[in-house]
Amino acid sequence: MRAFILAVLFCVPFLLSSGLKEVPHCKFKFENFKYLNKISNPSDIVYDKDSKHLFIVSGQGNLFECDLTGNIIRKAKEGGMDYEGVEVTDSFVYVVDARTREVNKYNKSDLFLAHTYNAPSIGTSNKSFESIIYNTTKKCFILVSQSPASIIEYGNDFRETDRHRFSGARDISGARWYNGYIYLLSNLDETIFKCDPITYEVKEYYKIDVLNPQGMTFDADGNVCITSADLQRIYFFKNLPKIKQ
Repeated sequence: MRAFILAVLFCVPFLLSSGLKEVPHCKFKFENFKYLNKISNPSDIVYDKDSKHLFIVSGQGNLFECDLTGNIIRKAKEGGMDYEGVEVTDSFVYVVDARTREVNKYNKSDLFLAHTYNAPSIGTSNKSFESIIYNTTKKCFILVSQSPASIIEYGNDFRETDRHRFSGARDISGARWYNGYIYLLSNLDETIFKCDPITYEVKEYYKIDVLNPQGMTFDADGNVCITSADLQRIYFFKNLPKIKQ
């Protein structure tokens, strides 16, 4: 972990894809952060509008339900190997296991593991599988591979329907659908990309001052929360700023 952090700190700053030079962008600074002492390697986070709680997954294969400050309320008894993505839809919590390439479906009411879907076509040529979201615009699930960054669309049975290559960043570590847009989070570029939910074209992007950002979500008021796996933190932001066109 320490070696990874030092490598990032001393690396030469990466220039984003030349195709993004004319895309509106700005810096986006966090307000504060909190250590997640009891959640090792927090890899993704999602806000649940019904319970007004956060669901956080860890690289150790655990699913937690937390309050809005990251305090643990309960933990799922059944876990996996390497949980990297989490999504809440209706009465279920969906979690992706990067090691086994499976999607585990939990009942939101009791965090009981209700079903496991196999997704064998995921990650055959990718380093890992990092995020799961529901694209409300297209009414499909999306599984995002880290590097090379790919957006893979699935039906409710998690059979692949389409896939798209995302060339705007070196990697994708997190994703979220919010208010009609897809937001992609890059770990290596420390950037949030606001994308069209149909074509995944980048409309705007925001540079953040968070080391090793892994997962992101929006709360009921549109405030942004981002987890950092290596630093074991949750960062709290305000709303994404409006960018002058």
